[in-house]
Amino acid sequence: MLSKLKMNGEAVVVTGGGAGIGKAAAAALCEMGATGVIVGRTAATLEATQAEFRAKGWKCETFVADVSNEADVKRLSVWAAENCGSVKAIVNNAGDNFSSQLHELSTENWRRLMATNLDSVFYMCRDFIPLLLRAQGPSIVNVASTFGVIGNPKMPVYCASKGAVVNLTRQLAIDYGEKGLRVNSVCPGSTLSPRYKGYVDKGMVDMNAVRARIMLRRPAECEEIGDVIAFLVSDAASFVTGATMLVDGGQTIH
Repeated sequence: MLSKLKMNGEAVVVTGGGAGIGKAAAAALCEMGATGVIVGRTAATLEATQAEFRAKGWKCETFVADVSNEADVKRLSVWAAENCGSVKAIVNNAGDNFSSQLHELSTENWRRLMATNLDSVFYMCRDFIPLLLRAQGPSIVNVASTFGVIGNPKMPVYCASKGAVVNLTRQLAIDYGEKGLRVNSVCPGSTLSPRYKGYVDKGMVDMNAVRARIMLRRPAECEEIGDVIAFLVSDAASFVTGATMLVDGGQTIH
């Protein structure tokens, strides 16, 4: 079991990998021996994360891209093919949120969030599947949300996009299972990412109410989500595909 959690320098591409859950997932994978390819829109954030990882002796590369942009994803996949040869896994973590009731939601904000949360997964999967199929035991992990399984007030685009990611994951598992490609989704609950902490600091989140909804009575740390993502990438999860992994402290039990 433990040996299956180890990797031998295989490339794993993590979008939104400079901070939060993406960074935690990349860290867990690099600690296991993967070469982390962290992707994000801000060069300074990626460079800081790369420096931190390399100081620990981990293998890490960076690539600046907006994965909601089709051309950027194509550039990334071409670069990966030229520099990595094959890719063991991709982790589609990049995402955003916007609070609004549907009748007040602009078309621009609907399309912007759908592009970030859903189109990016389509582009990444489409362009990387040929590379993944060259690897031994390849996998895709799509980071969705508990709100892709249940509803939440004033989050129509987020709930719709993450629900689509959950079911796209299942569909891809059907189409590519016979080729050995595993596809799973992770649905985090409330997680203390930098963005979420910002909501708390601004008084946008009632932490007492949040804790009351979670059976473990606390939000997750990013590392707790990252460890589950890394497990699903690893060969220890070699018979897991099409799964919707709820990592929410029991938030969706009731």
